[in-house]
Amino acid sequence: MAPSETEDNPAPSVVPTKEPPPTTEATPPTPRQDEPAKTAPDPRDIEEGRDEYRLGGFHPVYIGDVYADKYQILNKIGYGVYSTVWLVQDLTKPDDDEHRFLALKVLSGECYYNGKPVFEREILRHLRDGDRSQRGYRHVCHLVDDFEHQGPNGKHVCLVFELMGETMTSFGAWFKDSEIPYPVMRRFAFQLVVALGYAHERGVIHTDIKPSNIFVRFQDRSLIQKGYLARVPIPQQDRAEERYTPVRSIPLRYYYFGDADHPRVTELEVTLGDWGVSSWATQHLTERIQPVTLRSPEVLIEAPWDKSTDWWNLGAIIFELFCAMRMFDGGVPPDGHYEVKGHVAEIVDFFGPFPKELLDKGNQEIVRSMFDGEGKLKGFTPGIAPPLESEVYMTGLPSQEARDVFGDFLRTMMKINPADRPAPEVLLAHPWLGVRADGTS
Repeated sequence: MAPSETEDNPAPSVVPTKEPPPTTEATPPTPRQDEPAKTAPDPRDIEEGRDEYRLGGFHPVYIGDVYADKYQILNKIGYGVYSTVWLVQDLTKPDDDEHRFLALKVLSGECYYNGKPVFEREILRHLRDGDRSQRGYRHVCHLVDDFEHQGPNGKHVCLVFELMGETMTSFGAWFKDSEIPYPVMRRFAFQLVVALGYAHERGVIHTDIKPSNIFVRFQDRSLIQKGYLARVPIPQQDRAEERYTPVRSIPLRYYYFGDADHPRVTELEVTLGDWGVSSWATQHLTERIQPVTLRSPEVLIEAPWDKSTDWWNLGAIIFELFCAMRMFDGGVPPDGHYEVKGHVAEIVDFFGPFPKELLDKGNQEIVRSMFDGEGKLKGFTPGIAPPLESEVYMTGLPSQEARDVFGDFLRTMMKINPADRPAPEVLLAHPWLGVRADGTS
């Protein structure tokens, strides 16, 4: 049974008041005549940087370009280490079709054509072609289309996705103290659990769950045309330039839900995306996985890992998003720099000692450097930090009972021994999620 929406955990009725769209950021004010003109930004410093546009690197994309004879570039909406992401319209769809707007991810030439293993396209196809009736299917950011494009810097794999509103990196900022309300976080957690359950059943391990890889779905797609495209300025580009100049991305964050209909926050949905460094359960892309402070115990000590490593990663992210603070930072004196031992100490403080079964599977050089013969962490006194369920961390949950239930959910998911981590069905049945037999909460 789901917890009732009492004064301890009220459900917000509408999306918080929106900030003005960032048009002032996209269009710098004209300087007064008595002010010196501002120096144009160095192309090397614009997002991915000019130096990435080289043989084997990024492909130079211009507004108005058409790819695969159907996808027309409208604006840049994001970038990453290995790609740029663009808002496109599918020219084969009618103008009144809201679903004609999509996201085009153009990978660097090195991704697939330098001899290194990359599974992204194959995994995305595999996830897309699975059973659509499974409840986790909807909460994976699926591939719509893919093709290859030959450019001056080489051949590039291009991936087309359904357009998303924003990532969880920015979503929390809509709320006071960046704390996502309790019922919203429960809803998102449910959707992420079923998304991972679907991926794992398909033999895929994400390995890189972080706020920037969790996407909020569009609630009002009409805002793409009447909001974003009508109000956001188009960057000026010079096709005759000798070297390509990157342009700044303008995401759709302010243009995916509307004020007029007063949509409830509890109606929003998330998807798990960016499968660029994911692995097959039977074939790992690399053994060095996960964002550093989100690494699971087995990854930290270089023990074998499997799909259960995603549950640890997800638990730490749910805590981070809901409590608006990191669960671990690995900082050590005197300057707070990161060390694996500091990270392990934080894990032990929250979740108890590392079991011998896991230590025996780790890199013994690492294990001996941190643990004594009895499996205790050297030079560490447990119990220094407040418990996980403390009000110090869970300020968004005013009652101790609510904090205890949430803390127990995290402890259920984040077992130090990966062999003890539960199946998604166990997590879905936990009182914090409160999922009924019919799959609702």
